[in-house]
Amino acid sequence: MKEKNLAAIDLGTNSFHLIIVKVKKDGSFESLGKEKETVRLGSGVEKRDIITPEAFERGILTLKRFKALAEVHEAEIRAIATSALREAKNRDQFLERAESEIGIQIEIISGYEEARLIYYGILLGLPIFNKRILMIDIGGGSTELLIGEKGEVLFAQSLKIGAIRLTDRFLYGDPNTSTQIQECRLYIESMLSPYKRDIERFHPEIIVGSSGTVQSIASMILAKKGEEVPRTLNSFVFTDKEFFEIREILNKADTLKKRTKIEGLDVKRADIIVAGSLILEEIFKTFQIKSLTVSDFALREGIIYDTIQKWQENQTPYHPLANIRLKAINSLFNSFPFEKEHVEQVTRLALEIFDQTKEIHKSSGQEREYLEAAAKLHEIGFGISHTSHHKHSYYIIRNSELMVGFNFEEIEIIALVARYHRKSPPKPKHTEFQALSKKAQTIVRKLASILRIADGLDRSHQSIVENLECEIQDKILLIKLKCKRELDPHIEIWAAKQKKDLFEETFALNVRFVVL
Repeated sequence: MKEKNLAAIDLGTNSFHLIIVKVKKDGSFESLGKEKETVRLGSGVEKRDIITPEAFERGILTLKRFKALAEVHEAEIRAIATSALREAKNRDQFLERAESEIGIQIEIISGYEEARLIYYGILLGLPIFNKRILMIDIGGGSTELLIGEKGEVLFAQSLKIGAIRLTDRFLYGDPNTSTQIQECRLYIESMLSPYKRDIERFHPEIIVGSSGTVQSIASMILAKKGEEVPRTLNSFVFTDKEFFEIREILNKADTLKKRTKIEGLDVKRADIIVAGSLILEEIFKTFQIKSLTVSDFALREGIIYDTIQKWQENQTPYHPLANIRLKAINSLFNSFPFEKEHVEQVTRLALEIFDQTKEIHKSSGQEREYLEAAAKLHEIGFGISHTSHHKHSYYIIRNSELMVGFNFEEIEIIALVARYHRKSPPKPKHTEFQALSKKAQTIVRKLASILRIADGLDRSHQSIVENLECEIQDKILLIKLKCKRELDPHIEIWAAKQKKDLFEETFALNVRFVVL
């Protein structure tokens, strides 16, 4: 891998974070700089389901500044958005403006994926790889809980309780009333209680907290002791007793003005610290936590780690699914293990066609991954019903939390490629397809056209086609089939002819089949 610079941007509900690193040939990296801006992108989203015009502009201006800093270091940018953009109805407008005006493509990830990346970030900052940890990350819009050990995610859950979200919903008055506080507590408790048994059965050895609320609590604890708050809080440990003392201080500081005077608390967080601390308090009580270790590393460092892993996996033009993605695909398939031999045959044929027609489709190894994933999952809709199982496959893939390692757009691409393996090809009336970017639509059409032919070539589900060769002759793609001698492939050829239309339309070629 070549040495190069990378900029990771975490578009959080409360703050945007930037880290720029130099990635070395061996995959290690060193920090070149960090930036943080309190954007409050999620302010008002809970009530109005949109990013407000003011927050919208703050976000765009911050991204412009981050882009300029990345360009100074000639760093490649990877930007990931979390809760606020996941839920806002006007998120597409924000994404489009970020790309057209600034040149930044933003990935939106699921809460489960967010938790996984934060875990990887924490592993970079604390020597806890071999320990079973409970990770707590309290953000502006959501709280991520995760049990991890040796880099493996054993349990993860993203809860819609965050410092900004709960402030907007319950603690909007000044001063906060005891009734508001109690209602907020009960709501948090109701959100946490269903996971008490799940988390306790793993018996975590160490509790790790990350992001703004946890760091603010740590700073206030140090200030209360009369100690200077260090440049980094990484690996600082505080006890339940120390934390509950801070909660008492916050209870007494029932107005914003009073909270701005609390030593160790950043005034920019004074309006949302009560909600954030209530979330942490209920987590301490629910899971009977005695002490918590602070991590300075979180999502942005996790983005760095994940991106380096992908770079290393992309050393060859076409590669097998990355380990984390392969596990995700296999986990989802094993939940609906239908037509296993057929799925394996179709996947093999689809990849053979892809690899032998690269001069036509000019696609990347990443797109090969999407095809492989869609091929492996194209029949899982049978788990719901045989009728319209292609649509059920789309629904299962799109809504499964098992799709770890993929962002929202990648999941949508894979789901649609699987959906279009049979029946109608993409049409203007298909709203899910039309919601994709033009680039993503093109990817879906290319990959679905290949999957349709591969699926046709195993119409009888007997794995008759042993291998194939693709040859381009003028405006013709000739697919030569080597078949099992004792079996007649005429049904396969008939079915493939019925499903070649999308390929011919997409690549302006005629497709013909011949048996060797």
